[in-house]
Amino acid sequence: MLMTENDWESVKPFFKKSENWGDPFRIHRDLVFGLYLLRKFVDRPVVILCAYETKGHTGKYHPLGMAADVYIKGMNVVDQFIAASRFDVFNGIGVYPHWRPQGGLHLDIRYKTGETEADARWIRDRNGIYLPLTWQNLLKEVEHG
Repeated sequence: MLMTENDWESVKPFFKKSENWGDPFRIHRDLVFGLYLLRKFVDRPVVILCAYETKGHTGKYHPLGMAADVYIKGMNVVDQFIAASRFDVFNGIGVYPHWRPQGGLHLDIRYKTGETEADARWIRDRNGIYLPLTWQNLLKEVEHG
């Protein structure tokens, strides 16, 4: 289900449809309400870097309105990941420690094919290479970033 005008009214003042959503009416409702719950939980602004995109984006969830790239003001990227991981709606979480100003996350609400399918977790290193999110990869990128 996509966002409606009433849905956008209900997520104020945390989010506005005029932010970097792309087309705010092509964004999946579960994504925005998941971000709304995350924002309430961390009690800090969640900045939307991009969401709905069709051009120049290689991921398959942005064009479906099921992904957003974000950062949480005043939180390091590890704490951002830990906070987002608390919410079952985010089945895909990418950690991007080298985004400026402070590192951020790709959050998506991808569908899972079964109850036993693992959530997708990855990290993008300083060279733009996508790696599995392990403690070793995370530590290497955050400590030496």
